[in-house]
Amino acid sequence: MIKLFYFKRIWGIPDLSPFTVKVETYLRMVNLPYELIEGHVLKGPKGKLPYIEDQGLKISDSSFIIDYLKQTYHDPLDQNLTLQQRTSLIAMQRLLEDHFYWIGAYYRWFSSDKNWQIYKEALFGHLPMIIRDTVAITCKKKIIGRQLYAQGISRHLPNEILQLGQLDLDCISNFLSDKPYMLGKHPTSLDACAFGMLINLIQCPIDTPLKQYALSKSNLVNYCHQMMNSFFPDLIEK
Repeated sequence: MIKLFYFKRIWGIPDLSPFTVKVETYLRMVNLPYELIEGHVLKGPKGKLPYIEDQGLKISDSSFIIDYLKQTYHDPLDQNLTLQQRTSLIAMQRLLEDHFYWIGAYYRWFSSDKNWQIYKEALFGHLPMIIRDTVAITCKKKIIGRQLYAQGISRHLPNEILQLGQLDLDCISNFLSDKPYMLGKHPTSLDACAFGMLINLIQCPIDTPLKQYALSKSNLVNYCHQMMNSFFPDLIEK
C-alpha cells in the first residue's frame, strides 16, 4: 500500500501543507488506497513533505508524486484532456504553486504576531517547550524568511503583497467561473492543486485581508465546500 508522509490533520482540513493536501486529494480522486503517516521533513528524499513510499521507492515533490502515480496506476483524470486543457492546467498550476503559494506563506509566517502564534502552535506545538520557540524562530528567520526574500515576495510592501494576492484570486475565480471543477464538468489533477491552496486559505484560522478577499469570491468558497463534501466527507463536522 502507498504510504503518504504528511504533517498533521488540523483546522478541519486534510493538512496544513497545500502540497500534502494536493497529493491526498489526488489519491482519493482516483481511489488509490493509502496509509497516512506523520512525517519529518528531514527524512524526506528532498528534505520536505509530502513524500510517498511505494514498491520500495521514495518519491518527493507533489508534482513528481502525481506523475509517478499516473505512470504506475493509470491516469483516469487527465488522460483525455485536450492540448488546450493541458496547457491551461500547467499554467494555472504554475500560478498557484510558484506565486500564490508564496503569498500565503508570507501571511502565515510574517503578516502579524497573532497569526504567527497560531501557525507556530500548529507547526511546532508538538515539540518540547524547552526547544519549541528556538526551533520556530530559527526556522522562521533562517529558512522561510530567506526563501521569501530570495523568491521576491517579502521585498514588497504589505499593501503590494496583498494586491498581488488579490490579482491571483481574481484570476483563479475568473478561471473557475461557474464550472463545478477547474477544467469543466469533471475533476482533474488541477483540482487537487487548486483545492490544496484554497482550502489552506479559506478554512484556516489565520485571518488576513487576503483570506477576507477570498471569502468574497462565492464561487471559490462553494468550490472548497464541494471538494470537501466530495473527497473529504470524513473531515466535515456533523
